[in-house]
Amino acid sequence: MVHMEEHYVPLSKFDIEPSIDDLFWEEKIKRSIQECNSVGALKEMATLLAKICTQRQAVIRGLVKDIKIFNGVQINPNDLNNPNLLSK
Repeated sequence: MVHMEEHYVPLSKFDIEPSIDDLFWEEKIKRSIQECNSVGALKEMATLLAKICTQRQAVIRGLVKDIKIFNGVQINPNDLNNPNLLSK
């Protein structure tokens, strides 16, 4: 059996810049967090953001799987890992 060396394409090779709409949404969320004085509201925002992040991560992993299947392009799995949370 012949083992082929895996060749990964970095995510930086793809055009994955946020759209103007995404940048405006990001700014809106940042301002909402900065201006919020309610711990309950902040927890609600954090929970919503975690849900959105998890959903988008699933979409990204599905798209990466499709890229490999249909185009033969393999993305380094380390590029898909979620970042570690900073603890204080």
